Amino acid sequence: MSNPSLDGLSKNHKVWGMKLRNIFALFLLFSSVLSFAVQAQDFKKEMKAVRTNLSITPDRNIEGTNAELGITQWGIMSPLYYHKADKWAWGAGFRYELSDVDFSNTSLLNESTLHAIDLPVFAAYDQSDNLQWIFLFNPTLSGDFDHVSADGMNYMTMAGARYKRSESFQWIFGAFYSTGFNDNTFLPGIGFSWEPNDRSDFLFAGPIVRYRYSVTDSLDFVLDGKYSSNDWNTYNGGVERDLTLRSYQLSASLQWNFSEKQAVYGGVGVELAREIEIKNDAGGILHDKDLKSAPLYELGYRFRF
Repeated sequence: MSNPSLDGLSKNHKVWGMKLRNIFALFLLFSSVLSFAVQAQDFKKEMKAVRTNLSITPDRNIEGTNAELGITQWGIMSPLYYHKADKWAWGAGFRYELSDVDFSNTSLLNESTLHAIDLPVFAAYDQSDNLQWIFLFNPTLSGDFDHVSADGMNYMTMAGARYKRSESFQWIFGAFYSTGFNDNTFLPGIGFSWEPNDRSDFLFAGPIVRYRYSVTDSLDFVLDGKYSSNDWNTYNGGVERDLTLRSYQLSASLQWNFSEKQAVYGGVGVELAREIEIKNDAGGILHDKDLKSAPLYELGYRFRF
């Protein structure tokens, strides 16, 4: 026979747990605005570069279960079009990411190879020497691609600005609308970048924290922290599932600029605050668990035109 008092405490504990998780999710969403402001600025630079990268996260236990999950991801980004006028710059790009997901509970999700395609469109306007406006529209199609549906399509729109207060300090402002983060979301945000000297710079933009130090003219040391979220729509044996993986990544890396146009980098780090969520085709949550922290290994190459 159950104890009503204990049952009430258990229910209250679950309710408060859900509220705390929602508050944490809202904080991450709020801070993600600044991530997109930074991405838009970086995207302007990367419009003239081809970049490829590989990341590996080994299998780790899903808390409260006997299941494990690991993931290996390979991606490539390339410009499709870029044009620079007097005050305007605009362009479009292509990004593809292949994910090999090792999930031991195949009865819940029997998928291993997942894909994502992004077609970002970018524009920037230099209003003055101190103020730059940025716009980014990024539609994404992600899933197993065996069965493509509208559920696998999300998009993000970002508008932001960078205000140069001095030669070494800039404010970052932004707002974004996204259909890919816990339903439709609109949020504003603020951050900054600081270059104390010619060899180092520091960036704070919500979940993104990055410090770079140039050891030599061709070798950079980078400390990086960022929020990561991946969403896929899957279809197997007539059963549709939505898979979401979230984490916060901390890493240290070295980038070697071995020529004027080319660079390679490698890094090691850790994934914290990891979560897995699986929903059915009606949006009901089938699986919502935390994962054990795991190491992260990264390799990459960049060719700039």
